[in-house]
Amino acid sequence: MPLIAEDLEVFLVVCETRSFSLAARKLALTQSAVSKKVLRLENTLGVDLFNRTKRPIELTTEGTVLMNEALVARESLERVAGEIREGAFLRPEFRVGTIESLAKCFLPSFITEVRQNASRVLAITGTSQSLIDALLRREIDFAFVSDIFSEMRGLTRLKVFEERSVLLMPSDLTAEHSGSWTWETIRLCGLPYLQYFRQGGAGRLNDTYISLLDMQIPARIEVDSSATMMALVAQGMGWTITRALAIIQNPEIASAVSVQPLPPPELSRPLYLVARSDESQRLIDRVAAVSEMIFKREIAPALNSIAPWLVSD
Repeated sequence: MPLIAEDLEVFLVVCETRSFSLAARKLALTQSAVSKKVLRLENTLGVDLFNRTKRPIELTTEGTVLMNEALVARESLERVAGEIREGAFLRPEFRVGTIESLAKCFLPSFITEVRQNASRVLAITGTSQSLIDALLRREIDFAFVSDIFSEMRGLTRLKVFEERSVLLMPSDLTAEHSGSWTWETIRLCGLPYLQYFRQGGAGRLNDTYISLLDMQIPARIEVDSSATMMALVAQGMGWTITRALAIIQNPEIASAVSVQPLPPPELSRPLYLVARSDESQRLIDRVAAVSEMIFKREIAPALNSIAPWLVSD
């Protein structure tokens, strides 16, 4: 049978006063009620807590042990309660890293959400590989990446979002074109293909995809930044394959480009929350819940405003 907090509090007052009658007066209870609560505590523990044959009453050895432990526990609870009331409760530190495409559209909202429950927030951006390296070096605790890193052991992975790839073209070019784009009309559009840096995640993903098309699509310009890529497309320098989040990541350029569905086959990439396997599962679940909420509340509506098919099932 568990101990009852009220009985322990009455017990401590009796310890202080060394009198059932004085304790009853201090607690505004009857002496009978005080005696019953102490007796219930003794029955639960199976020991006598007081020597009632002496005046004033004395604690037994077991009673002294219980009193000391109860006082320590009460002091700890009172300290924690005070820290909570003062807003100084020690909360977990969030150290998180994201890929570039999440730096503007996701990371600020994530920091805002976790800041109220964290004593400190550290946020960095980088490639998926550099973020996993930082995770393994324990420089960060959570990484939002576009690669599952299935060959690496000791990691916990949760998929939080599926990001569709899109065809990005200059607005002037699409205004002159009627109907859907095919790979043949793209090849003959008169503009070159703009390549993402081949050593980066976006570049590798596009290279793998294009190799499956069995087409020769040469690229003479190669960049590693989505902002640079979108600016080049906006200036009519070429077309590219990019991810949906790159559009809302660079709203100042979005109006000067045209977002079109990628001709078959479709291409998408999952985004993962990755943590070390020794991380608290409760904290992992909490971070996942916050991130999924942000994707649903903010990112999905933003993508829908650009093109509803970006968030269709």
